[in-house]
This record gives sequence, C-alpha cells and structure tokens, in this order.
Amino acid sequence: MATLGTYCFDGVNFSSATSLYTDSSLSTLAADGYYGQGLIVRQQLSGILLNAQPCSACLVPCGTGLSASINNQNGVFDANIDLANDLGAVVIRCFMGGSIPDGIIATWNSLTTNRLTAADNHNGVVLLNGANAQVDYAGILNQGTGLPTYVGNQNITLLSSSPYNSAGSCPTQGTSPANFSLVSGTYVDQGTTQNVTIASDAIGYGSDAGTITSPVFTMVVPKTSVTPTPLNLKIFAPLCGTAFNWEVDCPVALPTFTGSPLQAGTGCATPNTTYYFVRNATGTSVPYTVRTNTLPEIGNFVFTASDGSAYLNDTAVLQYVIIGDPGPSGTTALGIRNGVVVSYGNCSV
Repeated sequence: MATLGTYCFDGVNFSSATSLYTDSSLSTLAADGYYGQGLIVRQQLSGILLNAQPCSACLVPCGTGLSASINNQNGVFDANIDLANDLGAVVIRCFMGGSIPDGIIATWNSLTTNRLTAADNHNGVVLLNGANAQVDYAGILNQGTGLPTYVGNQNITLLSSSPYNSAGSCPTQGTSPANFSLVSGTYVDQGTTQNVTIASDAIGYGSDAGTITSPVFTMVVPKTSVTPTPLNLKIFAPLCGTAFNWEVDCPVALPTFTGSPLQAGTGCATPNTTYYFVRNATGTSVPYTVRTNTLPEIGNFVFTASDGSAYLNDTAVLQYVIIGDPGPSGTTALGIRNGVVVSYGNCSV
C-alpha cells in the first residue's frame, strides 16, 4: 500500500528531476525506493531517480464504473482512464446523488469537455443554470472556459457558498476542497486542498417536478487519434457530504439514423443523410440502464460525425431534420437546437 509524503525535487517537474529530497534546501536525499506523481512512477536508486515509467495502478480501464461517497467532507476527485488504442466516441455518464450537485470535466489530448445532457431533457426534465434560466444542455454558457460544469439536482447552496476558499473543514460550507486521486480503484486523499469558485454559467443542474433526484447525465468525448490513451476525469464536489458515481465507455462509433438535410420548417422531406446520436440512461448506481432507442429521443445529443466531434445544428436557431418515409404518415420532424433534440412531431405536407 502506497503512503503519502511531501518531497522536494531538483527540477521543474517530477518527470525531469534528478533526485528527490526530504527538505526544501535539497540537502537530505529521500530513501531509495519507488515514488509516484500523477501518471508516472520513478525509482530512486543510490540517490538518483531512474527513468519515468507509467503508473499502471493510476489508470482504470474504460468500460469501468465507480461510486464514491465521502461523508462530511468535500473534495476534488481526479481519475485517469485508459482508453487503449481504439478510436471513436467516449460516452461518459454520471449520477450526482439526490441533493448535492457536483462539477465534472473530462480532458483528453489537452482538450476539455464539459457539455452534458440528460434523459428526458426538454421532456419533463428541465436543466437550469445558476440564474434559474432553462438551458438546452448543461454547460452551454461554460464552453471554452476549461472549467467543470456542475450537474445533479438543483441546490442553491452550491452557488451561495462560493467561493470555497476558507480554512477549516466540513460541515462548515465554503471550505477549500481536499484533493483526491484514484489509485487501484479507490480515491486517496492527497493531503492538499485547492480553492474553487463557481459561476452561474457553470451550472446546469436538473429540476424535475416528477422526482426529487438527479437524472443521469451524458457527455461525449471524441477520441480522434490512437494516442494519447489516458482520459482524465475530474469531479468537483465543493459542498460537504458528496456522493456520486460515473462510468466511462470505451471509444465506439455512435449509432446512426437517417434524416433530411437541416431545414427551417417541418415540411416533409426525403431522409437521405446519415447522422449520429448518443443514448441517455437512467438509474442511481452503476451500471446504469442505457436506453435502447434506435432513433433519437428528445434530450439526445445528435452529431454529424460518428466519433461525436461535430454536433448537428450547434446553433441557437431551431432547425428540423425529417426522419421516416416521405409523407404525413410515419414521418417525424426532429427539432434540433444547440446539438440537442428539443422537440418531436409530425412533418407537414
């Protein structure tokens, strides 16, 4: 079992350092042995750090789900997932518990994703930002910030307690969250904290009149090259007493559907273009129950690329795609806005 310790090194980072020391003056060498930071491990032998090696215990394989419940504590939870050499869409789903929303952000190849939808979004489930305004997807005003999007069930304490930068500990809200890293399937407290500030635009939690619990949220990360293989997933849980779970699928091509080219109205049209969508899920624990729809449902993300790298009609102007046979019978008009199916109805002759 690894133990935590504080060490100093003689370089700009752990990867390039020559030696580890136990004091800031770099006068006392750390004991020979294995040391790890992030995704690498290095052996110190006779006071010299040998070549960096990948930390296998720091990676969990894709296709994995994980649950965490941190009683009377807050934190930032860091995990690294091995996507192997496959290409395609990496589907991430998460459930943030019944009452405490948490932030989520995924990073692959230095590109961040913080955009989420949910089962029945626009069909009973309403996603709200911190100003209590409905949004088409969680994080719509948070794009390009590199910051997490906070999802889960609506809780005004999340915003009112920000910034989370004070000394002390839970149950006092507003304290700096502890840093946790996932090692061998368990989140391990790293003995450090970080300050967290939350803006209204970074919130996209769910308000559902039918239930008091959060929906399962869905995110898509396009993996467009063989390397790098790790994906970093961070859960930001600044409120005390968090509980969450998540699962990360391995890269695949998304399911397809055929529809007309985008159009401004609902007039019937010939479906002759291939598009893609991602299914949402339900449940409160992993593995979630993924829906089996063969055509997009309201609340699904839709794409023009099988790896999820390009959203269909990623604009604020509502447009339509007609699916099914031409004519009024058996033909459906999908209303799409900001890459999300927001309405469903018959086409008009």
